[in-house]
Amino acid sequence: MRFTYFLALVFALAIGGIHWYQKDSYICAAPVEYRLGAIDPSFSLEREDALSAMKMATNIWDKAGGAAPHFVYDEEADLVVQFVFDERQATANAQEVDQTDLDEARNENNLIRETIAGLQTRYEEMQEDFNSRKSIYDRSLASYNEAVRQVNDRGGAGSTEFDSLNATQLELESESSDLRKLADDLGSVASQLNQLSAEGNRLINSYNQDVNTYNNRYGYEEEFVQGVYTGDEISIFKFSTEAELVSVLAHEFGHALGIDHVEEEGSLMHYLLAEGLESVIPLSDADREALENTCQVDTWQFKVRQMIRSKF
Repeated sequence: MRFTYFLALVFALAIGGIHWYQKDSYICAAPVEYRLGAIDPSFSLEREDALSAMKMATNIWDKAGGAAPHFVYDEEADLVVQFVFDERQATANAQEVDQTDLDEARNENNLIRETIAGLQTRYEEMQEDFNSRKSIYDRSLASYNEAVRQVNDRGGAGSTEFDSLNATQLELESESSDLRKLADDLGSVASQLNQLSAEGNRLINSYNQDVNTYNNRYGYEEEFVQGVYTGDEISIFKFSTEAELVSVLAHEFGHALGIDHVEEEGSLMHYLLAEGLESVIPLSDADREALENTCQVDTWQFKVRQMIRSKF
């Protein structure tokens, strides 16, 4: 009789366990098995690099809580990650080319500004030297003319005084010649400055117009479009950097766990994801809260579900 009761109890517990598991199966179906599908050749993305990015993306969630991983790679998995090339990536590629052109134009502008600054410094130094020498020359010439006047008033100069005046005259003539050459050089540098300034202004105006065109073409914010999760498939449509790719994948893997968008801006699961990221978006407090609310990672139920799903 007791054995019959024991069997009945075991049967009841089994039925109850199956009912509980089926009822809660929609809650964070971890570990989620996934695999890499097709990569459109237009992405120029190697399969090894895609696999590495996917691993980095799943690690973000795996490290967020729970003893067992949230994701497991399996070549037979139903969830497949596809790279689908369309106008979004084509636009991103065009943007990258335009950004490169802008960077080159900015570098050219900076080079011209540096050249102008160097030339301006040189001109100012030459001008200062010219003014100083011209001032000394003018005083020397005035002194020489006064000495000649005094000699003439006395009716002439002796041989020694004549030789001295003659030497001074020769020095003044040489300095006058040097000053004329320096003045010519100043004029040449000034002409170069004017030409470079005009070219610099033209390039700056052209650059500003290109920046405005770039901003009008790409400077808009719209709802997350880099990827989409549709239940049995994650489609990646665009990325510009490795960090953006990993962030897009992690965002879609978050949806695969059952996590919806969060309201906190800058979060991995926010509905707007920045483009051209330089670093992978880390989980925010809102992301972690969403993971906890969805997967209940700190509950015994989650750990039991993980154990069951990892075995079967």
